[in-house]
Amino acid sequence: MDFLKQYQAYIQGKFVESSNQTYLDVQYPATQEIVAKVPALTEEDTNKAIDSAVEAFRSWKSVPAYQRAEYVMNLLNLMRKEEHLDRIAKAITLETGKPLSAAKSEAFYATDLGEYQSQWARRIEGEIVESDNADEKILMYKEPLGVIVTIIPWNFPIYVLIRKVIPALISGNTVVIKPSIKSPTSALEFAECVDKAGFPEGVINIVTGDDNVVGETLTSSTKVNMVTFTGSTRVGKMIAEKCVKNMVRTSLELGGKAPAIVMEDVDLDLAVNAVKGGRLANSGQVCNNTERVYVHNSVVNEFTKRLIEKFQEVQIGDGLENPDIEMGCLISAGDVKRVHNMVLDAEQEGATILCGGSLIEGLSDSFYPPTLLGNCTQNMKIVTDEVFGPVLPIITFESLEEVIEMANDSEYGLTSNIYTNNYKYVMELTTRLECGEVYVNRQQGEAYQGFHAGWKQSGIGGDDGKHGFEEFLQIKTVYLKY
Repeated sequence: MDFLKQYQAYIQGKFVESSNQTYLDVQYPATQEIVAKVPALTEEDTNKAIDSAVEAFRSWKSVPAYQRAEYVMNLLNLMRKEEHLDRIAKAITLETGKPLSAAKSEAFYATDLGEYQSQWARRIEGEIVESDNADEKILMYKEPLGVIVTIIPWNFPIYVLIRKVIPALISGNTVVIKPSIKSPTSALEFAECVDKAGFPEGVINIVTGDDNVVGETLTSSTKVNMVTFTGSTRVGKMIAEKCVKNMVRTSLELGGKAPAIVMEDVDLDLAVNAVKGGRLANSGQVCNNTERVYVHNSVVNEFTKRLIEKFQEVQIGDGLENPDIEMGCLISAGDVKRVHNMVLDAEQEGATILCGGSLIEGLSDSFYPPTLLGNCTQNMKIVTDEVFGPVLPIITFESLEEVIEMANDSEYGLTSNIYTNNYKYVMELTTRLECGEVYVNRQQGEAYQGFHAGWKQSGIGGDDGKHGFEEFLQIKTVYLKY
């Protein structure tokens, strides 16, 4: 494969090498070939990026918000140009293995999200509160925090980057971006657009390197004002522990184990198609993917039959060779092994493999087929633990109370799905399910203007909409006596 490229980090408005001239390899998951090298920055390099953001914040926070939005829109319009959009999309495919068509969609919708977020520039609002004193007014302002560290996951490396960086910039903060070591190249292609967009030096910095060096430096710094992270609950807890030592604010969008509930009055065609899409999107590597499905006893046989057919129809392959293929590989052969071991453990516990459940002939060991498991029970690990792969356990139920108890029996609380045409069921379930998002008669997919946030072990804070934007602001109260 002739895509090998050596990238540079982006600090204080310049492309830079690592001070020790070392690099990390980036592999194409579908073939395990090395497709790029990125700088393995040192602690000193990372601190330079932080210092650059600190210095830039002094003036950037005073730039009128609508002018900050003009910088942002210039950046987004550059990203939308075919040259840059194609390069970013290709980088996403080569670093994550997702089909090229899906990578292009991610890059495009990221700019669409960014445009929506830029419109908050003229919507930063404060309050005037009545004082107990006749000659006094209480004013409440919203101001930027300072330096925001954004730690980006590998599964949606550009969409999540834009989701976090644009509201941070619009609200007057400066940023240091750390992409995942598995997917750094799309962020560095993004840096090319940043460099052309004319931002003041230091407003946007992009660093790459080992988590134990770069990540540790970013989350331990006393000069950072907030760390926003999307990723696993395990890593999110580690970040929170480091940040709390310096009282650094965190926004953590973490793991999920989303239940889908299929009631007896369901539109089966709708539910089957939505559950299939909700489980297999991005090869099952999405935090809000459907991870377990509860099906009423009266419809489980027909639902299962139709879902098996849908799973078996899925075309799987190399997403670079076949840009429109429905499902690509997982992020690594190691993840395939982990997912397959979970399937084998479920079988040992009594589950039945209804389809899938084995490696695919003719493809590398980074691919895993859509897998459906029957005869599952609530206490199986495949039902309780996050899979993050294209495997779905089916659990049956008889009553509304029973399924509510099982759906809520999880340490996670990110998203959920309900499939029913019964108004009472909708009201009971949307009221009583313990999660941040409930989707009724459709698969997951959050709106720009909503609020993507988890309950329980699924996170602190959130992204999108008014509430996600205000994560990047702090309130100052002024007692104005006259």
